[in-house]
Amino acid sequence: MTNLPVIKEEDFKALITQIPPKDTDSIDEVERILATSTIKRDDLGALRFLLKKYAGATGSASFEDTPVKAVTICCADHGVAKENVSAYPPETTLHMVANYLISHGAAANVFADFTGAHLCVADLGINSEKAKELPGLIDFHIASGTNNSSQGPAMTREQAIKSLYYGYSLAKQLHQQQGITIFLPGEMGISNTTSSAAITAALLEESPANTTGRGTNISDERFKTKLATVEKILAVNQPDANDPIDVLAKVGGFELGAIAGLMLGAAASHSLTILDGFNSSAAALIALRLAPVLNDYLVPSHKAGEHGQHLILKELDFTPMMDLNIKLGEAIGSSLVADILDASIRAYKNIQKNTAAKELMADTIEKDVIPNIAITLTDKTFDYYTRSMPDLDKEAMERCQMRLDNLSKPIYSLGVIEQIAAQLSGITSNELPNDISKTMLFIGMKKEAALDKDQAAFIHSFTTQTGAEAIAAYLTGERTQMDAFEFGRLQGENISLGSQIMGLSLIDNDTALIDAMANMLCDTQGNLKLQPGTFMTQLPGEMQLIASAVLGAIIAATHNRTMIILGDRAVTALASYAAQLVPEIQPFLLPIEPPLYHMAVKIPGITACIGMRLADAAIHMVNDMKTFSEAQVATANDGPGAGRQI
Repeated sequence: MTNLPVIKEEDFKALITQIPPKDTDSIDEVERILATSTIKRDDLGALRFLLKKYAGATGSASFEDTPVKAVTICCADHGVAKENVSAYPPETTLHMVANYLISHGAAANVFADFTGAHLCVADLGINSEKAKELPGLIDFHIASGTNNSSQGPAMTREQAIKSLYYGYSLAKQLHQQQGITIFLPGEMGISNTTSSAAITAALLEESPANTTGRGTNISDERFKTKLATVEKILAVNQPDANDPIDVLAKVGGFELGAIAGLMLGAAASHSLTILDGFNSSAAALIALRLAPVLNDYLVPSHKAGEHGQHLILKELDFTPMMDLNIKLGEAIGSSLVADILDASIRAYKNIQKNTAAKELMADTIEKDVIPNIAITLTDKTFDYYTRSMPDLDKEAMERCQMRLDNLSKPIYSLGVIEQIAAQLSGITSNELPNDISKTMLFIGMKKEAALDKDQAAFIHSFTTQTGAEAIAAYLTGERTQMDAFEFGRLQGENISLGSQIMGLSLIDNDTALIDAMANMLCDTQGNLKLQPGTFMTQLPGEMQLIASAVLGAIIAATHNRTMIILGDRAVTALASYAAQLVPEIQPFLLPIEPPLYHMAVKIPGITACIGMRLADAAIHMVNDMKTFSEAQVATANDGPGAGRQI
């Protein structure tokens, strides 16, 4: 791929002016098709945004072909690494590239596999001749790392243009040769968050104090060095905020220029790019200043650990869909969003099928109606559960945490995903939780009308993706709270005998009723409105039955050591009330929205299914990533990873 002609700046700028605007006809067609569905417009939340973005980028509303995805890792060294701004030595860049291509043990490998994406790794400026020996490495080598930007420009203007053009060409070739329509950019280059902090400060005209973060989780002392270095970079180079190429050349990196070019090439190829963390966002800032139309081809994913990224997303008017405390730029958050888009496209196709097909999808959800048997529960029943709740297996969790800390990544950089892996290890008493079976439980009132077929089409798409069975447990109005509790308890008991994860959601054709229950229980931030000891008495009759069944399912499943993934605001609030009454259940709960996702999807069960996929990702991560020693990658020499990573 290095046999590209040298391109002049004016020719490159002319090239990117040819990026077409979004296809509004396709977007309108998606809106029209969704409007024919029985699902309320607002109930789709961010799924509607994703579908429209993909249609506008690709110029098609039919989505006939399954999206083809590429995790594209651009790699280069930075001269500014000499200033000791990272917790890892410069040779880690080469080590990690070998990890991608030989050991296959990095986060990029795991998350590309998780979302079914190709993994492409490109050398833009690795400072080692050994890079040429790595199998499968795409050769776009510009130079052996940038210059030390704290002493002068990181690269020449010509090199900056070359990095942009190489990234542009890479996207075009991947689209033409492999049919890629979704790009998930990532990067590897020790000290690149220092460059991104300088880029962000320059282009947004912000103080370095507002754009500089801890990167690879560096110590307080090294953070002071990093901040002073970013300040020096900007003072020495005086980059022109009105000239993004000048900013890239003076304070950037080859791989950051390539990612910016990749986004431009993707847009020129009618393909979508899903942003990941800080570095890809800084690259997007450069690309957008060159071609503002690019905004129509970008989708945000998560709120990264670096504050500079938050400023960029605000500048782009993007709201992140996830807040998982991820601090690693290997297309992790973007892979999770791509996975959601896949399921959304399948659901979008499902709602266009005929009634018979949708009835078959509805039939995949097992239905169970509360029996006409009165139940009398005694205090002994409650005492049995509430006084014999299990503890998490701390030893398994400690062993799991040791492995997590030694996986080939900066320590603690996968945030909530690591926490879920440790939580599952404690629940299953297995330091490497694997082969986790899942069941999605819906609880609602039995209605004369059958389950809404378009809801069923979405539920089918998302539960199929998780590999979970689906059960709808229906209550009837003549039953008592004790009957409902026992019915829910039996559901939780039965599910937990065969599943280690239970998704839990309310179900009703009218989602406004679920919203109404949530609004009685909590505010929009999830804060509880009622007193835990008396909240049940303040709910209307049917809501009391639903709440009783939900509490029964939670208590029983927790007692049998099952993780419960909470799938809507009402269920999340009910679990919070339960945890105040029985604190021992808290470690078994996984609330999704809030606090982890911000997608506002109200279709029953979808949020819980997204949470189950997050748990799947955590399982893949802890089992399939390689440790530093296994992958022969240098460990941290600073921060909390120093001495713990071996």
